Amino acid sequence: MMKRRLILRFTLQLTIAVVLSLLIVAAGIIWITQRYAEINISIDFSSIGLERLVESSKLTKDGIKFDPKLLEQVKLNNGWLQSLDEDGNVEQSFNTPSDVPLNYAPGEMISYWTGERPFPYHLYLWIQEKQGRLFTVVYGIKDETGPLLETAVAQGQAAADGRLQLPKTAEERLLALGGYAQVLNYTGAELASFNKPADAIDQYSVQEMALRTMYNARYGYRMHVQYVPETGMTWIVAVPNAMKTAQSETSWLPPEAKVLLIAISVMLLSLLLVFFLLSLWNARRFGSPMLHMLAWLDSLGKGIYTEPVDRKGIPRSRDQQGGWRSRYRVFSDVLHSIERLSVTLLRDRELREQNRSLREEWISGITHDLKTPLSSIQGYAHMLSEERYEWSADEVRQFSRTMLEKSGHMDTLINDLAMTYRISAGIQPPEGEVLELNEWLRKSVEQAASHPSFGEQRVSFVPSGKEMYIKLHAPWLNRIVMNLTANALLHNPPGTQLTVSVAEDDHNGGIAITFADDGKGMDEQTAARLFDRYYRGIDSMAMVEGTGLGMAIAKDLAEAMGGRITVDTSPGQGTVIRLYWPAAG
Repeated sequence: MMKRRLILRFTLQLTIAVVLSLLIVAAGIIWITQRYAEINISIDFSSIGLERLVESSKLTKDGIKFDPKLLEQVKLNNGWLQSLDEDGNVEQSFNTPSDVPLNYAPGEMISYWTGERPFPYHLYLWIQEKQGRLFTVVYGIKDETGPLLETAVAQGQAAADGRLQLPKTAEERLLALGGYAQVLNYTGAELASFNKPADAIDQYSVQEMALRTMYNARYGYRMHVQYVPETGMTWIVAVPNAMKTAQSETSWLPPEAKVLLIAISVMLLSLLLVFFLLSLWNARRFGSPMLHMLAWLDSLGKGIYTEPVDRKGIPRSRDQQGGWRSRYRVFSDVLHSIERLSVTLLRDRELREQNRSLREEWISGITHDLKTPLSSIQGYAHMLSEERYEWSADEVRQFSRTMLEKSGHMDTLINDLAMTYRISAGIQPPEGEVLELNEWLRKSVEQAASHPSFGEQRVSFVPSGKEMYIKLHAPWLNRIVMNLTANALLHNPPGTQLTVSVAEDDHNGGIAITFADDGKGMDEQTAARLFDRYYRGIDSMAMVEGTGLGMAIAKDLAEAMGGRITVDTSPGQGTVIRLYWPAAG
């Protein structure tokens, strides 16, 4: 059960950690994508931002409404916007200069767009249908390179030192824009340049020229080129994108690399934070219970059999209602085992203390029981050995009978001691013999009842209605009968009647021997300890024969021969002791 709970718990934690990691990575990728899109829009709004501007727009009753963030980017790029209806009229405009028309004829717009007619702005068109209406968005940006290129071709001169000489106004404008100019020979090699940056090349192939002209966002410059057939020279004017100019002033790191570095750093820190928090959670959920269990086991080793408690005196694994706390619930099986171990160790310690106390009492009692007959024997021996007295033959025989009686009692005590320690050592019964219990028990009960101290007519035997056979070691069974009979007659008032019977055990299919008396009975505590060694369930001031081992020996002998013994009693109601054995095969 605990194994399944631990597997489920750790699988759940691993799943949560993987899901959180994937979410962090996904969020990082989304953020990188958005930032890259913003960078690309800032660099080349005409090819990327214009599409997003139209897609994110909403059609209202007042016309089309654009995303404010994208409109702000238009302004940062020094551009302007116009929204045209199907007739070429301007419905909305943003940051539009005063020299831009407010309506366009069909041919007029196309001539401006293709460059067939002079126009001070580069135009970019995006046409899209929204809610059944066809909208045209015009994005314009100041044409800085065209006039500069015309001036350079018309008035520029390549000096011998490789410097391109331009009119002063053109040079000032290029410097203000951060741009540069180049003139190339027929093979594409540079003849002269003005304000050329360190990352610009001085040898162009057809492919390199085409790429740098078409994909200005990749190289960071908007490049315009004009070839003069008469001289075979190619003139180049390049102006940096607005985003490149701003970043070159604030950071040496490319914007894409900066975004990637930030994203990777944040993702790594987030993953570290997730695993750190997961480790703390595991330490609380699993480390605390384990430390508590180790502390509990350490307390058991020191003889403290109660669970360690918190400041409020409540066991650490339990809540105020007595149930398991959430982080201890997965270890409930182990905690139950430790709890049972604590109870067992505490009970064993109490039993050891009780047994030690009983053993001391028993040793004191058995010492007294041995000294009493020994004192009588010694007394009569001294009397017989005294030369001053002459004893008659009858007196000598009387003394001898008393000495024999006392020595027999001592022999019984010694035999009981020997028997109980042999049983404790695990001695096995000798090979048994098949007995017919009706006849055998009748003789054994008569022998047990013939003891002089029991009186007469106090023991009766009730045989079974049919022959009962069982295979047992007869001397041991006889010892059981003697002990149970003596216990019933010695520890009950005079006149107590004992009935011994044998019958089939209806519940288990074996044989039951019953010893039932009508004596004073026993209380619950005495009945529970009736078969304990050294235990005498009587007043300590009472004088009674016995060793305190008879009932324990009877139980041990019965169990050694494969049987069991039970007691049913209550004060004033007598006592019934039953022996159960399986029938002979």
